[in-house]
Parts: sequence; structure tokens; C-alpha cells
Amino acid sequence: MNDSSQRDRVPDDSEPDRSTPPNPPPTNASEIPANVPQNPSTAPQNASSVPGRLTSSALRILRTLVIGSVVALSLLAFPSVLPWMIAGWLVVFSVLAWKERPAWVPLAICLTVLIIRLVPRTPAMLGLGIVLLVIIIMRFRNRQNPAALTRWAIPFIIVAWAAWGVVVWEHQSIIICNRPHFASFDDSDTIVCVGDSLTDGMRPDLGYPDALDKMLPNPVINEGFSGIATRQGLDLMPRVLKHNPKVVVIELGGHDFLKGHSRASTKANLVQMIDLSRESGAEVILMEIPRGFMFDPFASLEREIAYEKDVQLIADSWLREIILMSPIAPPGMWMSPSSRLSDDGIHSNPRGSHVIAQRVADAIAMLK
Repeated sequence: MNDSSQRDRVPDDSEPDRSTPPNPPPTNASEIPANVPQNPSTAPQNASSVPGRLTSSALRILRTLVIGSVVALSLLAFPSVLPWMIAGWLVVFSVLAWKERPAWVPLAICLTVLIIRLVPRTPAMLGLGIVLLVIIIMRFRNRQNPAALTRWAIPFIIVAWAAWGVVVWEHQSIIICNRPHFASFDDSDTIVCVGDSLTDGMRPDLGYPDALDKMLPNPVINEGFSGIATRQGLDLMPRVLKHNPKVVVIELGGHDFLKGHSRASTKANLVQMIDLSRESGAEVILMEIPRGFMFDPFASLEREIAYEKDVQLIADSWLREIILMSPIAPPGMWMSPSSRLSDDGIHSNPRGSHVIAQRVADAIAMLK
């Protein structure tokens, strides 16, 4: 009776079932419940990938900062160093193309900078723009085709650098006057400087013409008047030509932009001043005026005139140097007052006037 009841008794749930083996311990970390602490010695080493992700993010940020800085420097490049800015981007393109990379991004950045800067619309510059655009399109279309990238890498590199070489040649020819100069130029020939306050000078400084007069044996006459635009400069020409000058130095156009005058009217006035000077037997030196550090809203007006009229051009680095060596911009703001070229950030002091006069003297020497 007792044996039968023991055989027929249903096992209680609280008793362990000895007929089935216990569940094996989990072998995968993903199978361990979240509330169960893991043994550090057996936990997966996923933390080792965190420094790698941080390093990759830091490199991307650093690369973005470097590219952004280079683009900013390209936008700030003076017109006098524009070909070398272009060369820098072509070097990057050439290296990447040689490594069979698409390499269209550096050229796209370079072309964008040239468009923003409103560079002179000269044949060589337009030709370079077309070459860059064609290469950008071809490299972008074949970016997933390594064979095409390799096949066209060297031809594209050669064509790009050839177009750049033409730009360099044209860039130098714009600055230098190639037309026949005056038959003779001696120490008695008069030089007249026409301009606004950058020529007139800020008292007690008498402007660069005073420094030029001390630098050269020739008589130098200052016909600069503060605040005038090219229209007033054109009205001054009868007075200028009464001095029977052999050289007329023109520094005008900044106030045309500040007063809202059009580019076309500014160009027409400057061209007429050049024509009147040449009709009287004088040669002209045109000083380039910067109207912005990132871009020129007058689209390199003086360079366009110098190219069309073949006049001697003094690049605008003369004024940019004055601004950079002043208390309003680095590195001038960190320098002692005795080393600065300007005291107000735009007009030259006696040291700055001497620097400008040397640029003008060099331009005159090239006309002899």
C-alpha cells in the first residue's frame, strides 16, 4: 500500500528534476542577461575599438580644418601670387591623380575660388577655367572606373600644367608694359602723381610722392586730393598735363566703389585718363586698388585695363602690405609702432610712403 502510493505520487515542482541534466552555462556574452555581472577576464574586448573610432573622428576633423584653412588662404591670396595659389591646388590634383584617385575635388575647389575672386577675364584665365571644368567632369564621371582614371591621369596632369604655364606668362605680361616707351627719359623729366588720400598723404606725412621726390633726381609733383573718385581725377587732367609730365602715376578707383559708382564708369574714366596722358606724350603707371580681401567686386578692374591698354601696373600688394603692417591687422597689431607702415590701417605713414615710393620707382625704371 505504501509502496504503491509512493510510485503513484506526482513529483512536486519544488523538487529538482534529476532525470534531465542542468542547462549548460551561456558561452556567448550576448546570451548573458543584462542584470548578471560579467567577469572582466572573460568579457569581450569591444572597448578596444573606441580609441580607433575616436582617432578616426579626430583625423576627419583635422582634415576638414586643414582644407578649410587652405581654402581661406586661397581666397585671401593677393593677385600678385594668384598663379602660385593655383599651382598649389594643381600639385594636390597631380599627386592624387598619380595615385589613381579621382582627384576632382581639388580642381573644383580651385575653380570655385577663382570664380569667387572674380579674377581677370583674360584669354589665359578663361582657358584655364575651361580646362579645369573639363577635367573635373571627366574625373567625376569616371570616379568608379579605375582603368579610365589611370589611362587619363598623365594627359590631364600635362594639360592642366600647360594651361597654368600660359596663365603665368600672361600674368607677367599684364604687369609689364610691352609697348614702345618714350625715346628718352632724363633727370629733368617731370613725374606727376594723381590720386586720392593714398597719394595726397595724411599729415604730417606728405604721401609717397614726397618720398619719391627724395628718391629720384626727377621733379615729382603731387596732384593727390583726399576723397576724389575717377570722375574728379579726369577733371584734373588739364591741370596735370600743364606740368608737361613724362610719367603719370594714377592711383584712383577706391572711392568709386565706396560711393557706389559703377565698374563701367570707373573703367571709362581711367581709360580716358590714360588716353589723354599718352596723347600728351606721357607714359602711364597704373596702381591696382584692392576693394576687398576675399574678392574684388570690381573684378580686377585695373588688371583688365592694364591688359587692354598695355600700361605698367603696380600690383595691389603695395596697399595690402600697408594694411597688414598696421595696428588693425596681423602681424602689424603685434609689432611695435616704430615698425608699422600705417598708423590708421589704410593710409601710409612716412615708413609706408617710402615703401610705396620704392614700388613706383621700380616701375619707372622698367619704362626706361
